[in-house]
Amino acid sequence: MVTEATANNNHEGKRHPAYFHNPSNEPLRAITTGQLLDRAAEKWPNKHAIISAHENKTLTFLQAKQQAEQLGASLLKLGLRPGDRLALIGVNTIHWYVTMMATAKIGIILVMVNPAYKSNEFKYVLTQVKAKGIITDQHFKTQDYPKLLMEAVPGMLRAPHGQPLNCPELPELSFIIVATEEKLPGCYRLKDVMNITKCTDELYTIEEQIQPDDPAFIQFSSGTTGLPKGAILSHFGTINNCHYLGKRFGYDKKPSSVLCLQVPLFHIFGSVLGIMSGLDFGITLYLPGPIFKKDMTEIIQTSKCNILYGTSTMYIDICNEIKAQLPGNQKLAEACANIDIIVCGGSMCPPQLAKDISKIFPSCKIQFIYGMTEASPICFANKLDDSFEQRTTTVGYVAENLEVKIVDREGKTVDFGTPGEAWFRSYANFIGYWGNEKKTKEAKTADGWLRSGDLMILREDGYGTIVGRIKDIIIRGGENIFPAEIEEFFMQHPDIIDAQVFGVSDDRLGEEVAVAIKLHDSSTMTESSLKEHCKGKISHFKIPKYVRFVKEYPSTLSGKVKKYVLREMLEEELKKE
Repeated sequence: MVTEATANNNHEGKRHPAYFHNPSNEPLRAITTGQLLDRAAEKWPNKHAIISAHENKTLTFLQAKQQAEQLGASLLKLGLRPGDRLALIGVNTIHWYVTMMATAKIGIILVMVNPAYKSNEFKYVLTQVKAKGIITDQHFKTQDYPKLLMEAVPGMLRAPHGQPLNCPELPELSFIIVATEEKLPGCYRLKDVMNITKCTDELYTIEEQIQPDDPAFIQFSSGTTGLPKGAILSHFGTINNCHYLGKRFGYDKKPSSVLCLQVPLFHIFGSVLGIMSGLDFGITLYLPGPIFKKDMTEIIQTSKCNILYGTSTMYIDICNEIKAQLPGNQKLAEACANIDIIVCGGSMCPPQLAKDISKIFPSCKIQFIYGMTEASPICFANKLDDSFEQRTTTVGYVAENLEVKIVDREGKTVDFGTPGEAWFRSYANFIGYWGNEKKTKEAKTADGWLRSGDLMILREDGYGTIVGRIKDIIIRGGENIFPAEIEEFFMQHPDIIDAQVFGVSDDRLGEEVAVAIKLHDSSTMTESSLKEHCKGKISHFKIPKYVRFVKEYPSTLSGKVKKYVLREMLEEELKKE
């Protein structure tokens, strides 16, 4: 097998197949999430595990273990058993954190559900996984979760409070537990469930039987294209993946770190890279709000955070807010200088944004990550000593104990420097899609390779650059056009905050290029001046025929732009012309 040491030593004149393996110096660890929590509670019993500013609540690592065991024991008493699926619906809260730990300790598979879903989407997910129970918030903004669930599960209305359900629509569903003070029909109150039993003997017996390779979570894809699929992830894959990333980012050398967690916990960025990294390295998690807050100025000054998590879109908003308040504010400047690690995921970070981050947070290392839920999740990430060029033109270096190869449409490995689909093989690859063998076989090859759907150029030094999504490729008159390349060109313009390039149907050429642009408020850019800017700098067929200036993009709660919505909106508009 080719390893990192031999991947670069191909003989002159021969092919240089784009394959890279990064073996780790540290062995994999066969432990479960429950054991990870136990170790954290033993090592840092009185240290804050999590601070929820918007709830005014905190838990130490020992308190987190105690509450997780109490909830886990109560769920067992209620009738849930190892292997059952429990859906968790809600925003970033203490009880979300505790529920994740509780289910891990009793072998229940936690189904992390997007709280922005509507009734039919909840029903789809619950039906897919045959959920036996639900723990949910009561309200958030316009979302009334019990009401939405009653629409999905009409049998709730016929059931008394505090009694198991019997619903023909979802025959497996027995328990709906709500974080509320109200006694709602067909529901239990979370505070009552927490106190069903104090005896943890059954929990400890069951916990001893849980294996590292057992399913721990079902993470549903964001659904930016098609119906979401439930990826089954193991304790082993997620724990080791976040451990290697934490070591690469130097978390083991920062014992007093406080991580400001703005990304949603239902997303793998928040749950695995946030919660599990906290347990592994003794990091205190700080939840500033139930969801992302653009204005971070007060949070940065009061939270004592030194690590920030977010997406490129989030950092654009954060930087704009801070830049407006930074002049003359010495306290804010000092707080920004205290940030030493900024982790950015979700999409490639534009060079201008990286420069803005470096200027506002002068002491920070900007660490870009790339991966996918099905890989548990990290496949590439920057090293601490990477150059600015490596941070802004690549997605980083291959993750530890992971193989990557770049293939053509026939699945044959291409040469280094040639674009193709990235395939990954490692200990962290997902178990499969719940109840969907067909999609699982489409995603994983018989010899264990995970198809990413991402177009990548892999370098011989182990660094990769994403050039687009296979599904996003625009085919205009037979020409393959990569949106990421055009987006990167636009992002170099000082007036442009963000650019999203996509294809729209065209009777003659098949597709035409379109772009949705977000501008700085001071910009006077017009469609004609934008197109003029393109001339002579990019090929004529890459210049967008359609330009739309927008204030916001349609996006998922985890920050991914829904390009298919942009396409639908523009095509609908064009039909009316």
